[in-house]
Amino acid sequence: MKAVFNELPQVFVEKIKAAYPASFPKICETFLHKKEQTFRVNFLKTTLGCLKEDLDREGIRYRELHWPKGGFILRSQNKELQKSRIYADGEVYMQNVSSMIPPVLLGPNPGDKVLDLCAAPGAKTSQIASLGGRDIEIVAFEKLEIRYQKLLATLRIQGVDFAKTVPADGMEAGKSYPGYFDKVLVDAPCSGEALFYMRDPKTFKPWTQKRVRDLSHTQKVLIYSGLSALKEGGELVYSTCTFSPEENEEVVDWALGKFEGLRLLPADIPVPNKARGLFSWNGKRFHKDMGLTVRVLPNEYMEGFFIARFRKEKS
Repeated sequence: MKAVFNELPQVFVEKIKAAYPASFPKICETFLHKKEQTFRVNFLKTTLGCLKEDLDREGIRYRELHWPKGGFILRSQNKELQKSRIYADGEVYMQNVSSMIPPVLLGPNPGDKVLDLCAAPGAKTSQIASLGGRDIEIVAFEKLEIRYQKLLATLRIQGVDFAKTVPADGMEAGKSYPGYFDKVLVDAPCSGEALFYMRDPKTFKPWTQKRVRDLSHTQKVLIYSGLSALKEGGELVYSTCTFSPEENEEVVDWALGKFEGLRLLPADIPVPNKARGLFSWNGKRFHKDMGLTVRVLPNEYMEGFFIARFRKEKS
């Protein structure tokens, strides 16, 4: 535990302590250990029953999670799964459980028009396709060329040949598709504080409070674009893998003040390691419904995450 206090930026440590006074020691402990590997089924390629039969046949050990449906903790070595036919054929996708939650809360249904605003490397885009099936329309934005190529590779392996990919900044989506989508996912670029790992200084050395503030501005522009692309009656899910309120509740509070008729929906998830969103930070009070947002607290196999659900009642 001393390593956490001595090596992580002290401003960050104090921020975690203030945001999570009761869970502070447990959260700090998670920075000392790698997360257990988790994966999910790809319903475009197989069924849950068939996947479990295939895993058993190939001798790959796993623990099935009660939620989300189709999520697993890998008990074998990573290489065993990654060398298997199951993996090569795209019947599964390696993904942290917390990262699986936003598409589940988005709830894509057949016939929906769905936008993934920051799509690479394709984990959530392919999960949206897996959950919604081939009868949904998916548009995925990604501006960086190297990440765009990763997105294309993921979608190819996962069998998502029906998605439209756009090599452009998600900030342009609101202008390109005004009021078009039933569902929008804004899994925003963030400071990645939930990914800090003490044995890899590259994960936390670049962190500064200025970077957090800069990212908060970017996130506000992106959520504005996503909400502009959302039709009346549509739903948007905003998520990050970071702890800083400036990138989470502050962005949500800003969006609620910017769009008339926008309201929060409950982000209910059936896991014990969760907390409500913060109602205030550094003397600033947030929207009265901020408790409807959820903070996933990190554990041995789940990363820290923040998730908010919106409904756009009117423009």
